[in-house]
Amino acid sequence: MNKSYYAIIPANVRYDRRLTANAKLLYGEITALCNEKGYCWARNSYFAELYGVSKTSISKWFSHLIEYGY
Repeated sequence: MNKSYYAIIPANVRYDRRLTANAKLLYGEITALCNEKGYCWARNSYFAELYGVSKTSISKWFSHLIEYGY
């Protein structure tokens, strides 16, 4: 994968101890996709394949981001 866009993970997300490292990484991936097209177009299946995890794991990471206001 030779993508040229970048991820942004702000300090409030990076240092939020309630979030797992994977949820923080997912946040960064969402920002990267927004940088590419101006919005995040990916589905849970895209992220699951990208990171080699289940869609259930992605859903949990999303749930934590939403729960904590991200």
